[in-house]
Amino acid sequence: MSASRQGGFLSSRQALVLLGLLFMTPAFVAWVMHNSGEQGWRPEGTTNQGTLVHPARPLTLPADMMVADVSANDYLSGKWTLLYIGDADCDDVCSGNLYKMRQVRLAQNENMKRIQTLYMVLGDELPDALGAMLASDYADMDVALVPANLAEQFSANFLIDEVTMEGAERIYFVDPLGNLMMYYSGDANPGGMLKDLKKLLKYSKIG
Repeated sequence: MSASRQGGFLSSRQALVLLGLLFMTPAFVAWVMHNSGEQGWRPEGTTNQGTLVHPARPLTLPADMMVADVSANDYLSGKWTLLYIGDADCDDVCSGNLYKMRQVRLAQNENMKRIQTLYMVLGDELPDALGAMLASDYADMDVALVPANLAEQFSANFLIDEVTMEGAERIYFVDPLGNLMMYYSGDANPGGMLKDLKKLLKYSKIG
């Protein structure tokens, strides 16, 4: 399938170019992933698969926001991150997205260690019931709070096409350089997510 079609696969020519760049700097390889070809790299196209953020958006999170005992900005550097932002009540859509993130990461097999999953909870404290559920079912997922005093600065990073993070129910994909590069809708097909990420990880040596 030609990559010139809407939402097509990487062409053979693009794949060869990417393979030839594997030992160049991570920043340059990431740039190629976002910009190669007339339309840039795009995942396989159906309405249930990822939407590319073009150009990739460097995330600038509040300096005093912490994730896993490090600053949020440092946390997003070095690995690919599947990120979900939701309320502390975590409804059915939220729990479904957390499940997709966990399963898509596990299905990457040897590349699983290159991906981290993060649930950013809007609120000043984590309810006991939610904390217990996450500890039981998502022990490998990192969890952090977005307190009210930091919510405005945090949310500005995720305003896309005039849609804010609140209620968007999206899974965001962040590259190891801390750039927001793709997002998935709440009803995204996890099989499509899996194919997208396998392809991206295959051709990228960063993270």
